[in-house]
Amino acid sequence: MDNLVLSNILFRKTRTLVSIAGVALGVILVVLTVGIVNGFLHEQGRRNAAVTAEIMFHPPGGFSLGISNTPQINMELADELRKIDGVSEAVPVTNLLRDARIVDGVDYDSFTRVSDIRVIEGRPFTEGDEAIIDIYQARNRNLKVGDEMEILGRPFRIVGIYEPESLGRIKIPIATLQQFLNRRLCSMILVKVKEPARTDEIAARIKEQFPQNDVRLTRDVPIQYARGVPAIQTFIKVVIALAVIVSSLVILLAMYTTVIERTRQIGVLKSLGASRGWIAGEIEKEALVISLLGVLMGFAISVGGKLLIQKLTPIQVELDPAWFVYALALGLASGALGALYPALRAANQDPVKALSYE
Repeated sequence: MDNLVLSNILFRKTRTLVSIAGVALGVILVVLTVGIVNGFLHEQGRRNAAVTAEIMFHPPGGFSLGISNTPQINMELADELRKIDGVSEAVPVTNLLRDARIVDGVDYDSFTRVSDIRVIEGRPFTEGDEAIIDIYQARNRNLKVGDEMEILGRPFRIVGIYEPESLGRIKIPIATLQQFLNRRLCSMILVKVKEPARTDEIAARIKEQFPQNDVRLTRDVPIQYARGVPAIQTFIKVVIALAVIVSSLVILLAMYTTVIERTRQIGVLKSLGASRGWIAGEIEKEALVISLLGVLMGFAISVGGKLLIQKLTPIQVELDPAWFVYALALGLASGALGALYPALRAANQDPVKALSYE
């Protein structure tokens, strides 16, 4: 490493550490945010695809993660779907996102016909304020059959624990949830066909009969979640832009004050024959080294943050290796961009004025 760059970095240790932390913050914003989003999307995709129904019938407006606080589908549509040739089951599901948890309202017996769900401990719910939870929810919240948990703002008794995970982790009687929402509507209808080989044909027939509704094949759900939704992709782009701005401003401030403090030294270097390009290059190299250290610190904190988040919360974090490469490129680019003005300022200083600077 260039001795001058190294000595400059070590000369003001506190400022260097603050600059490294600023770049690390940008990296953490990008890596952890994308990791949390990917973890959520992949987890939801996997759980939605766990049902055995081949078709998911959604309300007008398109696929929206299978979660809705305002159910829009008339329950009678399930009867109409069952009349379509090739359909064996059509099961309504009402769900609600509340307190960062998805609560499914289902008829247990009907739901077992469109999924592999089975109660492995306790019993299925019957009516009223009873609930069953999946094995992950039970383990993560240290709950067992007979315990009470708050759902919909009131206590529900856990009467069973089920597997495998599918849709929301908490399931209650659909009538109870609809009564709470004060509307006899559902969020989606799970459609099982008699002959899986005809799934595409039957899905097309359903779409033809109900053109305003959104019809999805269950097998495609994981891919759709993996790709995300436009709003989430926009959110990620905003986070990346903020990370670049924060990192660039931190480096700009650090390198600008560095140039001001070293005005006299720069004058000495120019009087000894240092070219403008060489001086600008030294400033840029110092900024890139600080940025690299900040990126590495950001990587380490992101990995530690992932382990901590998964230990303390049910949130899954997926750190895609590709985003480490993107974050490295963004961090270095931010550093180079932030140091550009200070580097040009240093390179263009008049050596006579710089030598007389106090």
